[in-house]
Amino acid sequence: MILAMLAAGINDKYPDSRQRLIRIAEIMNKHNPTNIMMKMAWKISPVITAAFTDIETVKQVIQTLKEEDLGVSIVISGLISEIKETVKEIGLNMHTVHLSLGTFGKKELLPSAKTLEITTMCGHHCTSSQSVEYYVKLIKAGKISVEKAAEKLAKPCVCGIFNISRAIKILNELVNQS
Repeated sequence: MILAMLAAGINDKYPDSRQRLIRIAEIMNKHNPTNIMMKMAWKISPVITAAFTDIETVKQVIQTLKEEDLGVSIVISGLISEIKETVKEIGLNMHTVHLSLGTFGKKELLPSAKTLEITTMCGHHCTSSQSVEYYVKLIKAGKISVEKAAEKLAKPCVCGIFNISRAIKILNELVNQS
């Protein structure tokens, strides 16, 4: 996942700040993301987000962003080892790493781990566990394809970081596990 963000008080006040962010969205969109923030949000959001299925595509996007030098903060989410190697190959340095420390509290109240793998793909948690369970039942009943179910689960994710390709894989696992 790649996120581009205008920094309040730093690069959000330039006359062309919005155009810079829209240019980043166009670059990401050109590389066929599995999901991207809705186009109408590009004109109002201080961030642009997109999900990709492979590190090589992410590398191409980051390389293009480096060449265009638009002066906007870029965040890459994924496996640290892959990201570290990718930015090194491009000639960039990582300066911040965020790690998940796990889940705390009454974990027995949470849905299954596989269901959480899908619901946590949306940064705003707009994909509910009930929706995942509903589409798994429809897939098992032969009423919807796995691909269509993944697309429908991604629909409420306005931030565009829900990875449809990954959801297809996880839905297949959920369908085949019971």
